[in-house]
Amino acid sequence: MNKLMITLVSSLLLAATGTALAQDNTPGERENKVRHQQRGAQVTPAVTQLMRALKRLDLNDEQREAIRAIRGALKADVRPIMKGMKAGQLQLKELVNADSYDEAAVAVLAGKEGDLTAERILLTSRALSGILGLLTDEQRAELEAMAAQRKEKRAQGREQRSGKS
Repeated sequence: MNKLMITLVSSLLLAATGTALAQDNTPGERENKVRHQQRGAQVTPAVTQLMRALKRLDLNDEQREAIRAIRGALKADVRPIMKGMKAGQLQLKELVNADSYDEAAVAVLAGKEGDLTAERILLTSRALSGILGLLTDEQRAELEAMAAQRKEKRAQGREQRSGKS
């Protein structure tokens, strides 16, 4: 009986250890991934969603190359905007931590942030329009069907969550 118990406990420990090791997350790695995803989502969530959906479409080589070029140009155009936004956030942090609050300086930073955000939105919407312009009518219809399915799934998830409360 003792040998059986030792064997069972050892097996369970090995299985649990194997499962933990299979996850391959070092401490802090999960938090970094989440933080990176949040930052990326802040940049261009619409582009990220569209890229995921486009992977499911049957694109030809010309479409893939054109989309790759548009995305590359968008990244190059958005990079300086994001650097400017990051610099503004650091300046805001300094202003907030200062001994006296300078509302005028914060207002100037907020205006710059708004301008950068507007520019980012314009660049992103132009890129999205260019990408969608490359699709055939059938591909657009399939994309719309995927969006409808996603919307329905989200509604069902909300319904289930509200039912559990």
